[in-house]
Amino acid sequence: MKIKISKTARKFLQEKGIGDVTFNLFESDVAGCCLGIVKEIVSKYEAPKDASSYRYVQADGYHIFISRNIKILGPLTLATEGAWRMKRLSLNGATVPL
Repeated sequence: MKIKISKTARKFLQEKGIGDVTFNLFESDVAGCCLGIVKEIVSKYEAPKDASSYRYVQADGYHIFISRNIKILGPLTLATEGAWRMKRLSLNGATVPL
């Protein structure tokens, strides 16, 4: 598996001194609503303690771990989303499973 790193993501990684990125599937019950479970892909800036349930990709010296619960749709790109202090890394080309 290959992953491309966007210019903004590379700048974010360098500015923050990040070397490891882990993408997890976050699931939460929505109380009092008919939706059921909300799912979201969240990033964490460290390697997982147990990497056995992750796909591992090394790109340009960065270590990227992607939960096997995340559905890969196509070519992956490490990008950023949000602005200023709310900026974070995102994983384009992946989605939550239905």
